[in-house]
Amino acid sequence: MIGLHNSKLFPVELRTELRLFLKYNLNRNEYTLNETCIKTKSKDIIPVEIASGKKFEVDNITYLVCYIRDISERKNVEAKLNLLSLAASETTDTIVIANEKGEAVWANQAYLDLTGLNMEEVIGHKPGYLSKGPETDLNASLLMSKAIKNKESINITILNYSKNGEKYWFEVNITTVFDSKNNFVNFVGVGRNVTQRIEKEFALKSLLDVTNSQNNKLFNFTHIVSHNIRSHSSNLSMVVDVIENTDDINEKLSYFDLFKEGTEKLSESIEYLNEIITIQQKTNIEKTKIHLKSEIEKTRMALSLSIKESNILITDTIPDNLIVTVIPAYLDSILLNLFTNAIKYKSPERNATLEIGYEIIDNYTVINFRDNGIGLDLKKNKHKLFGMYKTFHGNEDAKGIGLFITKNQLEAMNGKIEVESEVGYGSNFKIYLNEK
Repeated sequence: MIGLHNSKLFPVELRTELRLFLKYNLNRNEYTLNETCIKTKSKDIIPVEIASGKKFEVDNITYLVCYIRDISERKNVEAKLNLLSLAASETTDTIVIANEKGEAVWANQAYLDLTGLNMEEVIGHKPGYLSKGPETDLNASLLMSKAIKNKESINITILNYSKNGEKYWFEVNITTVFDSKNNFVNFVGVGRNVTQRIEKEFALKSLLDVTNSQNNKLFNFTHIVSHNIRSHSSNLSMVVDVIENTDDINEKLSYFDLFKEGTEKLSESIEYLNEIITIQQKTNIEKTKIHLKSEIEKTRMALSLSIKESNILITDTIPDNLIVTVIPAYLDSILLNLFTNAIKYKSPERNATLEIGYEIIDNYTVINFRDNGIGLDLKKNKHKLFGMYKTFHGNEDAKGIGLFITKNQLEAMNGKIEVESEVGYGSNFKIYLNEK
């Protein structure tokens, strides 16, 4: 290379640029840096960085020292980074890069479009806090905060809010990036809007719940039909057999009362089963907002004679303005059953009382019917408490149908019934009225 003119090292199209660089640095005492290309011995063109160094004179000729460094590797990396940047900018997935504190240092356009934020609103802030709203899962937020604090990767799905308050389900994979020496570099969060998928999952789960519920109801109904109808028909068959096998007309007539009683019981069972079918078929019947206090007073008036004869003291703490969302006919039946139970199963050892209160639990208005009656042995009977024809105290007028119908009516309104009870102390029936 000794004696080779510098212009020969550079491609023709870059020689003018080189002459200007040399001229500029020969006339000034400055350190400058420039990027250009040179030709190698094998005629390849490679990118280089050329830096001006010191000047010195020999025989009145000024020389300039220049340093040339091959930057091929750096340029290859930059090209790849540019491709990655282009891909990150154009992808429909959201990408956010954050520092050690979890504060965003960069976000792609997809993230800005999804959140409705601009880059100035994102940079320097924690993305998770920008997107939180009233229904955002606090536990999910805490899990992300913990992962960032511990510099751990995490994949999570969370309900977020855009700048205009629109809700969307967001699945994000936060990856922690370390260098070759295991020093933290940054967090990279790649996410996507999965609202449609989550809504379909909710709809599928709801359909599955309904299907399971219907299957359980069908199983229970089949069991009831199989057991009760078969029992009544078997009894009737026995009576018919006895009547057919005797020649004594008086004996035949004596069995007609048994036959009549059997047919009445069969008709009663069919009537109850029809009522249950009607309740279960009307799952979409419209609910109405009504004042609970007035409905309780109506039931109290309807049973005023029974209340007076049983000498039961009925009190309530229901406010006049408490509104519940129910099917009115079902609520009327439920109240009637629970009032009647308190009267029917009062304790002979003390003055009977029924206290009616309420509480709000999540989406439910919970009505408590607390009596001081004879109580129930839940360890023994809880599993069959709400079954059809299940009686527990031997009362002659007990049919074991009231709580069964009450349970079905509440379930038809997306509610439920629970009971707390102790033998000798009384019971508390908790009626959950779903307000949605």
